[in-house]
Amino acid sequence: MKKKLLTIGALALFAGTTMHAQTLLFDKGASWSYKDNNQAQPDAWKSKTYDVSSWATGNGPLGYGDPVTTTINSGLTTAYFAKDFTVDVSTLSDNMELGVMRDDGIIVYLNGEEVVRDNMPAGTITFNTFSSTTIDGAAENVYNIFSIPKSKFVNGVNRISVELHNRSVTSSDLRIDAYLKTTPNTTTPVACNSTHISCFTSIVPTAQTNKLIIPAEHKYQLVLKEGDNYTEGGGLVGGQNDFTAYVAKTGSSTNGYLSVNHETNPGGVTMAEINYNAGTKLWQLTRSRAVNFSDPGLVQTIRNCSGGITPWGTVVTAEESVTSSDVNGDGYKDYGWLVEIDPATAQVISKNPDGTKGKLWQMGIMNHENVVINNAGTIAYYGEDGGTHMVYKYVMDTPNDLSSGNLFVLKLDQGLTAAGDPAGTTATWMPVPNKLKQDQNNTAAAAQTAGGTKFNGVEDVDISPLDGKIYFTAKGLDRVYRLQDNGTTASQVETFVGGASSVYSFNTAQGMKSEAWGDGNDNLTFDELGNLWVLQDGGKNYIWVIAPDHTPANPKVRLFASMPAGAEPTGLTFTPDHKFGFFSIQHPSSTIATDVDATGNTIDYRGKSATIVIALKNNLGTEGSLGTIENKTTENTVTVAPNPTSGLVKINSSKGLKDISVTAYSMDGKIIHTKKFTGSNKVLDLDFTQQLEASGILILNIEAEGGFQKTVKLLKK
Repeated sequence: MKKKLLTIGALALFAGTTMHAQTLLFDKGASWSYKDNNQAQPDAWKSKTYDVSSWATGNGPLGYGDPVTTTINSGLTTAYFAKDFTVDVSTLSDNMELGVMRDDGIIVYLNGEEVVRDNMPAGTITFNTFSSTTIDGAAENVYNIFSIPKSKFVNGVNRISVELHNRSVTSSDLRIDAYLKTTPNTTTPVACNSTHISCFTSIVPTAQTNKLIIPAEHKYQLVLKEGDNYTEGGGLVGGQNDFTAYVAKTGSSTNGYLSVNHETNPGGVTMAEINYNAGTKLWQLTRSRAVNFSDPGLVQTIRNCSGGITPWGTVVTAEESVTSSDVNGDGYKDYGWLVEIDPATAQVISKNPDGTKGKLWQMGIMNHENVVINNAGTIAYYGEDGGTHMVYKYVMDTPNDLSSGNLFVLKLDQGLTAAGDPAGTTATWMPVPNKLKQDQNNTAAAAQTAGGTKFNGVEDVDISPLDGKIYFTAKGLDRVYRLQDNGTTASQVETFVGGASSVYSFNTAQGMKSEAWGDGNDNLTFDELGNLWVLQDGGKNYIWVIAPDHTPANPKVRLFASMPAGAEPTGLTFTPDHKFGFFSIQHPSSTIATDVDATGNTIDYRGKSATIVIALKNNLGTEGSLGTIENKTTENTVTVAPNPTSGLVKINSSKGLKDISVTAYSMDGKIIHTKKFTGSNKVLDLDFTQQLEASGILILNIEAEGGFQKTVKLLKK
């Protein structure tokens, strides 16, 4: 079907949204004072008044042995850093977010008081104290998130002081960088802007067509597809592309790893390296290979469905099928586990108790769908599609270490109603034995004994970046639920969106439309503004976007995409700046059409699962590369003049367009004039005098037979 074009951001805002800005007190790459003479500092060095005027200064990242902006002396045991910044306490959020990229261990002081200790032993720390563990691989590039209460800051000048401890005297590298910013205190949504991927006008509801349908403000680019040749190691990219993870290199939104699960039997994971060319505004795939699961302790993987990205920069892939086989005789059932991968090496890093490669046994065996981990790296949440159909919580014994922890299952205190809604608002996290091998092999039975609530197809769990609430899907109940985790209990349990009978209305390029929510709630993904993106694998296989202030009584729901025939969307993931989103199109029909993506080239993924990147048009591809939503060959043959105008304009078409339709929109997205012309026309006369008097600016959408579409901003003289 045809899609109307609108200018970027013109129709994107939810009614009534307000801006809640996140204020940076200092950003990555900021200037620091530092002492790198490999000597202990007096105890007063951490205080706010200590004189650091003689210290060297430089911008982050600072260190040696890894990519840095400022190189300091090498061979250090401990280095010291200080930064002053000015604060108006009234503008701070209740808890401030400190992000630190550290290799290896840190202690952070605010105005002389210790506020963060990470990867360091407990007790007294001296200059000669080494970090607790080695930070290596992907973990070296992660900005670890810490929370500092507002009460720790003072009006005026504050000082952050950091002591950075190495792992050993022979270590080849040492590095640090940091930022400090406010965090939202409420769920008030942020008004979108012209660069954020959530700025769009809903597509018109539709049955599946032979092409991908996305908003007129967006483009997409094919990144990889089933059957492509790997650049390393031989072989071909697998099929059934599912969970898709963008893992940034050094926090970059333009250079990272792209991990793609293959829900096949046996399963697999593709690990690609991609980067964004700012000149062409296109993504480039520079390296691709299959993750190596060839180890006796792993056996293999099966049906790699969903998964998760850890705060420390690794990928967790989930096996959706459980088997009772034990091919390698290690006492563990072969399939039905979570597995951790280092994207930099494309190797499994989860270990058996003896140190050999293994799976994450203590997280339990089940029909795993996904995993999400809180920013502190202390708690993981996940669900089971099939089996128990329950929601699980895993509390790690050591932060950023999934190998050991305690397992719990969610039990609603009053269960579910017949319709599928929570009968009450409270719940309890029930312990599930998981320390012995026999318990790890029998998670389902233990969870049922503990009284966990069965939700019928828990496909995904995610955490709101605004209020920290836990959201999860139940495919069989057509709903997304949410709750507040209080430790051993949960509160505010409720249905957030959905239900088979739910119908939502939203503005489209053709005016207000309504559509049933449908079924098949599958993947959940939050953007940092608190919008919840819901990918469905049932009904019409849509992607929906739900505003953070949505309620059943006051719904705020938009429709983002419709998959090509036979396909479902899987595994949406964003770059850190939220300009780009990656997702996979699983099992499209072999009868779909070829297409033109943001490269301007014809692409063909008929009958093959594909992984794509989406973005607003100004962020992806050249102006002439308009994919499926504009006809490049005739776009420049149509002009609208004069512009600016007092109202009378001519639409000139040198090739003579047939059956032209012109729609005028106000800047708030309302259709204020439409006119259709039959037959072939080279010149059309239109009068927008009245409309321009009222608004001063109009958005004209011009369509014609053959798929021609053009958007023009018409200005009042």
